Amino acid sequence: MAYLLVFLASLAVGGAVFAVSLRRPAVTTSSSGFDPAEPPADGPGTTYLPVATAPPSWHTRLTGALGLLISIAVAAIALAVGIYAFGSAIGRLIGGAVGGDGA
Repeated sequence: MAYLLVFLASLAVGGAVFAVSLRRPAVTTSSSGFDPAEPPADGPGTTYLPVATAPPSWHTRLTGALGLLISIAVAAIALAVGIYAFGSAIGRLIGGAVGGDGA
């Protein structure tokens, strides 16, 4: 039951973050006349990084979601293996100190 509660809570938080990320602020021009949509003047050592103003496609969103799921799975496996290795090392140390066979 506790796992279901954690799953539902994470699903709700993920849905809320997704909904908030869909909101786009209105692009306005400030009183100084600077338009954030226009690139700056090219000079030595300057770089212009274009900002996407169109919403991402479903293909992009699904690719990002799949990448997120894969990275979470890899992190969970790495954490489980790390905890197991740490516990095994501690068990061998304690077994060796007590005089067991260390296995």
